[in-house]
Amino acid sequence: MKRFILIASLMLLYLNMTSQVRLGNVLLDNISGFEVNENILEMSNTAKITIPKNYGKLAGKTILEQFKVGDKVTIDAGYNGELGRDFTGYVREIGTDLPLVIECDDETYPLRQTNYIKSYKNATLKQVLTDIIPPSITFECPAVTLGKLQIDNASAFVVLQDLIQKYGLYSRLHDGHLRVGLAYDFGGASKQYNYYLNDPEHGNVKKNNLKYKRKEDYKIRFKAIAISPNGKKTTVTVGSKETDANERTLNFAGPMTEVQLRERALAVMSKTVFDGYTGDITGFGRPAVHAGDSLVIHNADNSEMAGNYLIEKVDITYNDSDGYSRKSTLGYKI
Repeated sequence: MKRFILIASLMLLYLNMTSQVRLGNVLLDNISGFEVNENILEMSNTAKITIPKNYGKLAGKTILEQFKVGDKVTIDAGYNGELGRDFTGYVREIGTDLPLVIECDDETYPLRQTNYIKSYKNATLKQVLTDIIPPSITFECPAVTLGKLQIDNASAFVVLQDLIQKYGLYSRLHDGHLRVGLAYDFGGASKQYNYYLNDPEHGNVKKNNLKYKRKEDYKIRFKAIAISPNGKKTTVTVGSKETDANERTLNFAGPMTEVQLRERALAVMSKTVFDGYTGDITGFGRPAVHAGDSLVIHNADNSEMAGNYLIEKVDITYNDSDGYSRKSTLGYKI
């Protein structure tokens, strides 16, 4: 253990944190810190930037005169001058206290600025998205009939949130392309990374809050509900029959028989109940793991416990006291 701490400390000596934040047309090299929150089951990623209270003037203007709500934001960070992009979005809110805190939304910000009043007798998902998504954004979605639908003074962002709540249809917007589908349709990990437990030689894990569980340790059941276009609901329950089991609700759109709905629910359960790690693990600011990537966890003390996991959530932090870190919360086993 002492050897691991020594190696980690030596690594930190050679890792000089650097960052650049662009707010509108202003490039800032001196910030107190930032936080970025990513989650594949949330509509959007968010960021919070903290600027020192003694930040000087730029071109004769105060920092608050340099940008405004709605301006484009980028956050780049890394070590030893090698920067990578951690966030792209827009300024949502500018604080009034010191140090100055700036709240940001990702690419979904323009969707929050829209407003629609629409009524459908028998809407399809594609039709609704065509009506509310700006032409500058492309999209893909499954062929789903939603039935009767009313949009009453709601933004495109709110409509997409309602699709999550009522039909279990999740959305992710990245690089100008919107994907809409079931939660576990977002499990196609784009990049794969490796973290090493109990391994001083690699030493790329700061800390972990992991627990290894086996299938029989889970007490969970799923209540699956399918909503037909005419409003009729079909319901099935799968999983543990224990009275103290954790019950989760799954919503699906479109008419389904009980057999079809049960198959959907069992498919979700198979991804949720597995032999492997649950919890979160924290690494350095690099490699740049993101929500939606996959993480192979190696255990030097027990190679049989190694596994590959979808990263469901990533919390990125950058500040002088805690350094530059990425905390990855594991989803299901791949």
